[in-house]
Amino acid sequence: MSAYLILSLSIVAAAAAVFGAALLFMRGYSGDLARAEGDLTSLALALQERTDEALQSVEAVLRDVAGRIPQTCLNANEFDAFAASQATKAVLVGAAHSLSQVVRIDLVNARGRIVGTSNPHPAPEPIYLTDTSHYGALSTDASLIMSLGEPRRVQATGRKILPLARKIKDTEGNFLGIIVSTIDLGHFERIYEDHLKTRSLAITLYRRDGVILAHSPNAERAIGRRIWTPNTPLQRMIARHSPTLIRDVSWIDRKERLIALHPLAHYPAGIAVSRTVAELMAGRRLEARLIRLVAYIMDIAIGTTSLLGLRHVKTGILRAASERYLSRHDILTKLPNRLLFIEELKRTSLTPQRSGTGFALHLLDLDRFKDINDNHGHSAGDEVIQIVARRLRERLRKSDFIARIGGDEFAVIQRPIGSRQQAVDLAIALQAAMKVPCTANNREVEVGLSIGVATAPSDGKTPTELMRAADTALYAAKSDPDSGYRFYDPNIKDTRAERRALEGALKSAHDNREFELFYQPILDLAANQIWGCEALVRWKHPTKGMIPPLEFIPTAEETGLIGPIGDWILEEACSTAMTWDPSLKVAINLSPVQFKRRDVFASVKKALAASGLPARRLVLEITESFKLTEEATTTLKRLKALGVSIALDDFGTGYASMSYLRSFPFDKIKIDQSFVRGMTGSPDSRAIVKATISLANDLKMSTTAEGVETEEQLNALRLAGASQVQGYLIAEPMSREAIAAFLAEGRRARQSEQDDMLGTRSRA
Repeated sequence: MSAYLILSLSIVAAAAAVFGAALLFMRGYSGDLARAEGDLTSLALALQERTDEALQSVEAVLRDVAGRIPQTCLNANEFDAFAASQATKAVLVGAAHSLSQVVRIDLVNARGRIVGTSNPHPAPEPIYLTDTSHYGALSTDASLIMSLGEPRRVQATGRKILPLARKIKDTEGNFLGIIVSTIDLGHFERIYEDHLKTRSLAITLYRRDGVILAHSPNAERAIGRRIWTPNTPLQRMIARHSPTLIRDVSWIDRKERLIALHPLAHYPAGIAVSRTVAELMAGRRLEARLIRLVAYIMDIAIGTTSLLGLRHVKTGILRAASERYLSRHDILTKLPNRLLFIEELKRTSLTPQRSGTGFALHLLDLDRFKDINDNHGHSAGDEVIQIVARRLRERLRKSDFIARIGGDEFAVIQRPIGSRQQAVDLAIALQAAMKVPCTANNREVEVGLSIGVATAPSDGKTPTELMRAADTALYAAKSDPDSGYRFYDPNIKDTRAERRALEGALKSAHDNREFELFYQPILDLAANQIWGCEALVRWKHPTKGMIPPLEFIPTAEETGLIGPIGDWILEEACSTAMTWDPSLKVAINLSPVQFKRRDVFASVKKALAASGLPARRLVLEITESFKLTEEATTTLKRLKALGVSIALDDFGTGYASMSYLRSFPFDKIKIDQSFVRGMTGSPDSRAIVKATISLANDLKMSTTAEGVETEEQLNALRLAGASQVQGYLIAEPMSREAIAAFLAEGRRARQSEQDDMLGTRSRA
């Protein structure tokens, strides 16, 4: 190789190295700026969410208080007296004390006068709010329900406050007054101050018209001022009321700032988070000079040497870095994924901890996340995951590590910890982060969190041991509805192996025809004869014998096997009912999961067609756990139009009974056996049963009382006016053959009774 060629290649290599250095400098600056922009945007979004949640909590209290106003008091003549009563004052005091950010709550009439207050020392002279912006807005704008007022400082206490008011309407929908909560702005300032990590960082809560409601730091000069100068980019962006990132001269210190704006989701306000551009540029002046020097050298190099292939080198480096990042991070939340989490857990396990310290592993799982996806859509589910990730991240220290390790699963390495109590405190804080509902697709979504905790080195010294311990604790937490988090305990019984065995046995049970239907007779009290039977599924296990439904139906629902099992129950019950007298009906329970996994209307129609059973002889029972979505309601209405009756089972045991009765015209209400059992000894149970029967009569529905076991209960139900009863006093559930014999015996008894009556009449 000639000396000339070697020299040329050396020049090319040197030029490439210099150019690479320039790229790294430039990329470093761009990367830092991009990170700063990302940090500002993330912080604005996180603070927007917390601020929105705090205001929504206050609004929920106002809504609750307004909802307690009796209908008779929703008129001008009665409202003032109601608001001024001691009973109402007690309600207002309790409501004001329910949230730390609420200073007081007042009821204001249509004339703007405060007529009821939680303040223990009301003013001797009448106080009118007619000159406030929130009263003026709510009293004049018929479409407005909520309003944020003007911030101000209370001279006597020095406290900065903000009114949040809600409209109250009279019985005809006209303006009756407002309910006003006075919010302590210090609550928001304390939240914001916790995030002031850099020297020039500033956080502002602003109203959409530009008025500053809260500000950190140096709130004294800012409160009540306007955030913008007319006809500036900042004014236009705030007026647009959408998330954005801009550069503008600040209203704070007249310096150019990078500003992240994020409007609140439910109120005409927003969060602005900013840093000075000078601070962001600090430390980059030397690099800028070096880059200019590199650029000059590169001009010479490019003029004398070919740089073919350099683009490919750069592209390859960037692609490799990108692929490495993507392989170790979750795209949706930007959190580390399971791969990076395992690597971090291994490093943490191998790193010697200081004397007397260790670390904790928290495994987190969202409760009923599948229901969120099913009921609100996967886009809402993605929003919820992002919100959860932000909230969890906010509760952690810089030394802690969080990852998303599954669809709705997160993991936190808390390091270091000096005591078990620190792990307890974090578990409580993580759960507290989910107490306020998430807002996804403009809907409030309740999200629960179960946590399993293992501590090192006591619960395990290796990553595998710690993961197994935390996973066992998580399963125990999810199995116990009263415990949101559990610490690992060697005595915890992990029943998942048994459960997996049960799932496998269930799959083969359907194929092997191990299920059997039993039928429990239902007695019509007015006619004093059997009305029909309820079909109850049993599992005839080859080794364990007869297994009741409570032990396997939940597993069948979770695995999706309830779909084919439910179809078989429908077909078998309808076929059996065809062997009875044509007047007898059959009742079948439907699982809520069947409506998600199956076309229930098609399944019912197929069972009726295959058996020949008239639709009027079929009763389908659903419980209050069933969600009356628009789709499910449509299906139930189609079934009713077919001639099938729909019953509401276990009435009174859930929270939705009354709303369900308003939402759908049921044919029957089934009174839960817990109330029937308590009728003879509990006045409350007796009153509930009577009220339920009376309600059903008013709604033109029949009633069936379940769990009747004594003559005393039966007589009490007759007196209360129940339509039908079922229970061990009438008959136990029976097999297909046994119920046929039972019904035949009843038919012979009735025939004999009729013959005796005819004989008596003829002799007479």
